[in-house]
Amino acid sequence: MADKTLRNKNWLRVASLLMALLLWFYVVNQGNVTSLGKTTAVTLQYHNVPAGLDVSGPDRVEVRIWGASGGASEIKAYVDLTGYDKGVHQVPVNLADVGGALFTSVQPRQVEVSLEALSERVMPIKHEIRQQPQPGYNVNQTLLSPDRCVIKGDAQVISRVTTVVAPVELGDVLDIAMLTPALEARDATGNTITQGIQIVPAAINVYVVVEKTQLNKKVKVVPQFTGIITPGYIAGETVIEPAQVSILGDQAKVENLSEVVTEPIDITGRTGDFSQLVDLVQPEGVSIVPDRVKVLVKLSSPSTEEVQLP
Repeated sequence: MADKTLRNKNWLRVASLLMALLLWFYVVNQGNVTSLGKTTAVTLQYHNVPAGLDVSGPDRVEVRIWGASGGASEIKAYVDLTGYDKGVHQVPVNLADVGGALFTSVQPRQVEVSLEALSERVMPIKHEIRQQPQPGYNVNQTLLSPDRCVIKGDAQVISRVTTVVAPVELGDVLDIAMLTPALEARDATGNTITQGIQIVPAAINVYVVVEKTQLNKKVKVVPQFTGIITPGYIAGETVIEPAQVSILGDQAKVENLSEVVTEPIDITGRTGDFSQLVDLVQPEGVSIVPDRVKVLVKLSSPSTEEVQLP
């Protein structure tokens, strides 16, 4: 009886082995695996990092797969840092189940992980204009919300940070805009620090007001006359008060102006000196201050002029 039981157990072992071999050959014949396996580099994830600690270690490990697999995106390699404290540790690498895989292995099987205490500082945020507005426009106002941030990371790295900036590009802004730039930490030489640091929040809102550039300058006033001067009279000196006025407007327009003119002054029928208030002709898009001047026109008759004897 005992011999029969032993033979039955041996037969079950042989049957199990045959079934495993048949399954192996079936999968191989489907073309999904090779006898050599497939090696893939995957990102190493860090799970359950202790609060208040910053982790540093390898970024990738190599995983070897025997069996069907959809690709590296489906392979999850990770280390579990539950229970670890500050310091350097040798931590085993774990693999999540890979669908369709018969066998899996990872190299290295354990990695060196460093856990360091996090440091943090509250810092003001400065905006930095990387691209200026279009020609003829300038920045009138900039508002950052929030205007402070918290930087976290390794104490040695945090100590190198001197400024946190919000870079903005204004090439397409013509009036009011809200931008959301990502913050950058800089050292004393202006280099960006990216490793071993976290900025909270990572991005902020920047409200920008861009306006057309206004230019203010003084130009001379030139009188305009209309009508026919009375026979026997000639025009003499013309005095304008004030002789210069201020103009304000778009930079491109104001730069091209060197004078402004009065509305036409009619001299028809005039037989002597006269003065009057005259409006100035206002160029489009330009303001004039004052917009009215006093013009004194002197007329004289040759017959009344004193004759100088030789």
